[in-house]
Amino acid sequence: MKKKIILLGIALLGFLTTYAQLNVSTNSREVYSWDKDANEWKFESEDTESVTLFEFNKEITLVKHTSETMTSDYIIESQEFDESDESNHYIFEVLNEEGNKSLMIFDIKNQNIRFVNQDGPQMVKYLISNTWEVEGNIQVLNATFVR
Repeated sequence: MKKKIILLGIALLGFLTTYAQLNVSTNSREVYSWDKDANEWKFESEDTESVTLFEFNKEITLVKHTSETMTSDYIIESQEFDESDESNHYIFEVLNEEGNKSLMIFDIKNQNIRFVNQDGPQMVKYLISNTWEVEGNIQVLNATFVR
């Protein structure tokens, strides 16, 4: 498992330096709300039938999120890589087409993408099933999270 995480990190780092388009598919969606009293995220619901696709452009300035019912485009306003405590995740500040800001966390170690709404105490977590790069018209399977 640790080897897969390391390989994914290397693959993602390669993506960031070669500017290939990154695609991420997910196979489950979980919703959480912030419990102020307990100071933690409280599980609300899960949809194990939820299949979505995230498409990052080659410059990592835009990401398109497509599900069965909607498509949303996000501008990536800022990004940072956090490897403290071996957490290995990218934190993106994103703005959607309606002007709503969120934090998007691409969590390599825990194999998920999380959206935290900055206007309200809600988090949506997507469990990653696969990732791949597209260079020109050639698809390159970079790394899989779940096998």
